[in-house]
Amino acid sequence: QAIFCLPRSFEYSQNNAVLVPAAALGVGGLLLYWLRSGRKIKTIDMGDGWWGSGERPLKGKEDTSIRPFKVETSDKEIEDLHRRLDQFRFTPHVEGAAFHYGFNSSYLRKVVAYWRNQFDWRKQVEALNKYPHFHTTIEGIDIHFIHVKPPYVPHGRAVKPLLMVHGWPGSFYEFYKIIPLLTEPAKHGLNEGDVVFEVICPSIPGYGFSEAPHQKEFDSIATARIFHKLMNRLGFKEYYLQGGDWGSRITTNMAQMLPQSVKGLHLNLVFIAKQSLGRLICIMLGAYIPWLVGFSREDARRFYPFMQKNVFDVLRESGYLHIQATKPDTAGCGLNDSPVGLAAYILEKFSTWTDKSFLHKDDGGLESKYSLDELLTNVMIYWVTSSIVSSMRFYKENFSKDPDLSAHNRVGVYVPTGIAAFPQELVHVPWVWAKDVYKNIISYSYMPRGGHFAAFEEPKLLAQDIMQFVQKVEQL
Repeated sequence: QAIFCLPRSFEYSQNNAVLVPAAALGVGGLLLYWLRSGRKIKTIDMGDGWWGSGERPLKGKEDTSIRPFKVETSDKEIEDLHRRLDQFRFTPHVEGAAFHYGFNSSYLRKVVAYWRNQFDWRKQVEALNKYPHFHTTIEGIDIHFIHVKPPYVPHGRAVKPLLMVHGWPGSFYEFYKIIPLLTEPAKHGLNEGDVVFEVICPSIPGYGFSEAPHQKEFDSIATARIFHKLMNRLGFKEYYLQGGDWGSRITTNMAQMLPQSVKGLHLNLVFIAKQSLGRLICIMLGAYIPWLVGFSREDARRFYPFMQKNVFDVLRESGYLHIQATKPDTAGCGLNDSPVGLAAYILEKFSTWTDKSFLHKDDGGLESKYSLDELLTNVMIYWVTSSIVSSMRFYKENFSKDPDLSAHNRVGVYVPTGIAAFPQELVHVPWVWAKDVYKNIISYSYMPRGGHFAAFEEPKLLAQDIMQFVQKVEQL
């Protein structure tokens, strides 16, 4: 019986020898097709919009010119500021409060005195104008940006366009210290391969010198589309993106919207808000056996104790967010009327978002990382443009549609991605979680120091990481 079965077994194995590889090839082909077609299909629809006042003009009627712009001031503007500063009403703080109750009022008195008597806004306006500023009209509103080209390009070096996007309560000014490092790397001791950048830093609409949207529902998707249109108008077909805070969300949306235009995406903050049973188990196990859930030792060090770092600290630092995501105009109108209130509201973020331990310092640690001139220049950009209310509205427009900012996470980011994880950032997102959305992470750096305002606080560290990332992308 065994002998009679041999020919059938041989025939069966011969059939298998043909069928199994053929089936595997077919399944593999289908899987590859599905993956490739999935990547093509899963993008955010670019859409279109109109944010000007009144009705949209006929197609082709919008002014597409790029117009030089200069930051200006006047005696009247400075006199009005000084008058308001002179009327500052001091509120005594609780003894031993440091920054636990918000901005320490005794230190605020010192900041106001410096602002009134020593801060030179005219000098800072000159400093702001050291880079070329421009305006262009897109979707009915004037978009402000600076565009800085390298003064000298060594032979054999390629110039890469890099769009850098700020967040709240920052501005394009955050990038003033990093721009020379990216456009003249050799001059500053940065020789990362053959990469030199030309840098474009726009102001988010409603921030700084970009016009505020006149219509509702202006969110990060609309901003991403406008910034793609800006880069296209400047003549770029492919470009690199970099962002933190809202800039991270906007540049991520840009990569999800037109991946063919984005050569690489570099972030110093990642939004991952996915909640699931698996994620909960991961958090619980990670405290004891981090390697089992894909956490490195450094991830565990930054992530735990979980409740303190990811719940209590975040709740303490996010009260502003609830106000701005619900009724921004109410608080905003007070800040727009009082320069002292505006400074306290903004500068408090530059304290604990830079280093959580600054909460315990009477001066909030502000001058250990920044100068008062730098801090007040950023505040002045909000003050002279009356943009605090419109900047706060950006929270309402985004959170009202997407309360945990996770809707777009269903669309994967397939462009090469680099992440710089700064240790004092508000939340730490491990690589193993980031890859749920960012499918092509080619660089993940645990930065040695620094917090939320990376370009402003640690420009050289951030510049080095951007350059190393781009160098890797160029070698792919």
